[in-house]
Amino acid sequence: MADQPNGFKRHGENEYQAKFSESEREVLINLSEQIIELLAERIDHANDDPLAAMVGITVHDAPPEDEVLLRLLPNAYADEAAASEFRRYTESTLRDKKRAHSMAIRSNLINAGDQPIDLDHEGANAWLGGLNDIRLALGVRLRIEDTQQEHLELLKPDDPLRAVYAVYTWLGWLQESLIQALMDDVTER
Repeated sequence: MADQPNGFKRHGENEYQAKFSESEREVLINLSEQIIELLAERIDHANDDPLAAMVGITVHDAPPEDEVLLRLLPNAYADEAAASEFRRYTESTLRDKKRAHSMAIRSNLINAGDQPIDLDHEGANAWLGGLNDIRLALGVRLRIEDTQQEHLELLKPDDPLRAVYAVYTWLGWLQESLIQALMDDVTER
C-alpha cells in the first residue's frame, strides 16, 4: 500500500503510533465501515423482554446466513442445540465488541487526519481486534481456506481479487507490526 511501510511502533512507555497515507486511511475507514454495517444486520430490533435486552440476551439463536457474518460470529459448539443456546447469551456482546473495535479504527483515523495515530494499550488492543475482523471478512471473500496462497499471488493484474488480496496481505503485515510493538512493550519491562 505505502511506498515506505512504517506500521506500528512503540511510542513512549505504553503508547503505539502509526502513520498512514491518505489512501491507506481511506481503505481502513471503508473496511471498518463495512464491518460496522455488516454487524448491524444482526442487531435485535424487537426483543420484547426488557431484562433480556438489558443483559444482552439476543433473540438470534440461529447462525447468520451471510458467510462473512458467520465467520465473525461463529458457532461455539458443534452440537446445534448447545450452539443455539450459547449464541443467545453471547452474540450480542460479541457483536458489540467487534463493532466497537471497528468504530475505534474509523474514529481514530478520521480524528487524526493526516497526523499519526496515537494509541494507548487499550486502543492498540481494539485495533488488533478490528484488524483481525477485517482480515477474517476478506479471507472469506477470497476463500483463503479453499485457495492456495500461490494461486492468489499469481492472479492477473486486472483480476479484481488481486487488489483484495493485496489489501489482505497489507493488513496482515500491519497487524503483525502492532503485535510486535505490543511485544516490545512486554520484553522491555
